[in-house]
Amino acid sequence: MESEEISYWHWLFRGSGGKPGYRRLINKWLLFHLLIGSLVSLAVSDALASAANTVLLPLAGIFIGLSFAWVGNAQALLQSAEIKKLSHYHAGGYREYVFVFQMAVLTILATLILWGLAGLRVFDAAWPTIAHPKVYFIVKVILFCLASMSIRECWHVVMGAQMLLLVQNKITNSGGKDRDEERQ
Repeated sequence: MESEEISYWHWLFRGSGGKPGYRRLINKWLLFHLLIGSLVSLAVSDALASAANTVLLPLAGIFIGLSFAWVGNAQALLQSAEIKKLSHYHAGGYREYVFVFQMAVLTILATLILWGLAGLRVFDAAWPTIAHPKVYFIVKVILFCLASMSIRECWHVVMGAQMLLLVQNKITNSGGKDRDEERQ
């Protein structure tokens, strides 16, 4: 196995047999997140620093805690024989399962970093500042869009870990029987 095959970045841009990882974020849902980002940007008149410090940074801490807890659960599940067996039937293979959880963590961390910069008044005092309303609005939309994406990724971490748990249980209870054996 080449080192590129187990590289997150290789998976992100080229895939591991399935679609490239970036397609999990850049898809039809991106339009939804941009819409949410636009609507919230229009509704929130506060400066980005105020929004970051009041609501989003404390909320981001919850996302990180929740996601990391569930990623730990998912990692334990990914080490089970049942999930390894299941991965043989997925186009992206075992790497796909591992890297999907890593992408969620990266998305949440990137969002937290950008909102942290907003909380430090980088966008209010340095660039683009409120004096440049069009560019400031675009930055605001991007930040709220990322917040929306992080909520979705956090939910996917929880949902993905639970699905792995349910699938592991189903495979364990089937005793390795295939469908033809179960019908007889």
